[in-house]
Amino acid sequence: MKDNPNFDELRNKTALVKNKLLVKIFSSGLQAISVQILGGVFFYFISIYISKDEFGIISWTNAVSVFLTTILGFGLEQVVVRRIAASKRSDWAATAFFIHSIAGFLITFLLLLLLNGVIKSPAGIYKHLPWFFLAQGVIFIGVPLKQFLNAKEQFTPYGIIAVISNVCKIAAAWFLMTQGKLYINTVLIILICTAVFELSGLMIYLVAKTNFSFKFHFKAYKKLLKESSAQYISVIFDISLSRMDWILLGIMTTSSVLADYSFAYRAYELARLPMLIIAPIILPRFARLLSGNNIVDIEYQKYIKSFNIVEIFFAASIPLLLNILWAPLLTLITNGKYGASNSLEFLILSLCIPLQFFINLLWSLSFGAKKYKSVSFITVVCAITNIALNLILITRFGGLGASIAFLTTTILQACLYYRLVRKEIMKISLRPIIVFTTEAIIIYFVTTRLNVHFLIQLVIAIVLYLLITVLSKQINKQHIYNFKHLLTK
Repeated sequence: MKDNPNFDELRNKTALVKNKLLVKIFSSGLQAISVQILGGVFFYFISIYISKDEFGIISWTNAVSVFLTTILGFGLEQVVVRRIAASKRSDWAATAFFIHSIAGFLITFLLLLLLNGVIKSPAGIYKHLPWFFLAQGVIFIGVPLKQFLNAKEQFTPYGIIAVISNVCKIAAAWFLMTQGKLYINTVLIILICTAVFELSGLMIYLVAKTNFSFKFHFKAYKKLLKESSAQYISVIFDISLSRMDWILLGIMTTSSVLADYSFAYRAYELARLPMLIIAPIILPRFARLLSGNNIVDIEYQKYIKSFNIVEIFFAASIPLLLNILWAPLLTLITNGKYGASNSLEFLILSLCIPLQFFINLLWSLSFGAKKYKSVSFITVVCAITNIALNLILITRFGGLGASIAFLTTTILQACLYYRLVRKEIMKISLRPIIVFTTEAIIIYFVTTRLNVHFLIQLVIAIVLYLLITVLSKQINKQHIYNFKHLLTK
């Protein structure tokens, strides 16, 4: 058998598929790890050593800054990726977005400085806003350059730059902490300096290693704006889903309440790391697959359905494991500052994790099929619902109310995207997300009621989750093979 040339060829192809998958996951994961994990470590590090009020101010100004840069982006980010991934002749789109981002950033920064000078508010939550926007705005200018590389599936360059940047953030914060000088102004200086480093690194790499051109075509830019305008409102409302709760909490409650909620929310964002690794890999594939028409052939549907099963299996295990660890581990690490105080908020937010994985798959299919108007409609409906629920529930329940509003909105979003994809593109089963999520919830309540150490509870939960999945035959080898094939094809 070993001498059979057909066997050798098959074995070589299998090895090649595995290698391609590992390379793509590693290079894409490098970005997600640097931005999410190392960035998260930086914010968790400073949250321990600065007061809850100061951490709340940092969280609020960051949320507003992200919201402003999203408005400035005009929905160009996803359109640029789709265009460049679908055609080599669309590289100009990244340049147009780059010039657009510089102009938008400069105008907004000057307006914020002007408003800050005119209003002269004594509240720290407002006077720091222009400077936190400066840090976020510099990162925003680099987004077109990063997306140019991502569309060509060159994830490693920015990943390396971001790793260096975030390691420097952590090192600088640690040094300032040892000197007793870690406070909100020094945190701001760290953020601005590392943002400038990332932008400089991207520009140097693109000039030296790619054929990226800084030549601006105004007519092409207008065409790009017209294409993105269909989903601009969608993008604005989309960011409101993930940051409007922070903004409203900062306005309607105290900085301390926002600190508890934002701490739990950042942990929720970190928990979605696998999705952030996979998302930039599958979007270009779906864009190419659906570039000619909106029909997914039967063969490829098989891979997508298997992908959904395997992805949700892993996604549902994340909240199961993290909620067992949350209160005892964080109480220990933060000396009681966080953990028990926001465990219920994190529990509710973490229920959104498998839903977010499912939504990402459905959104990628919808966006690849150019269902911009439908995507915009879903986002607007969900964002308005989210804002309304936050206004009602935050007043009554504070951060817990914001968590409930977010979960409710996420469920609505999943239902609407499922309806769109099922009607316009292909049928995807709801069975995986219902079965695996229910299974994880039951195991969580069973294991946390056992009077044993939380690490033993964790081991029992893992064993039960795997055992039930295997015995019920929810996943088989073919599902795993199809999952890998979709990522490498």
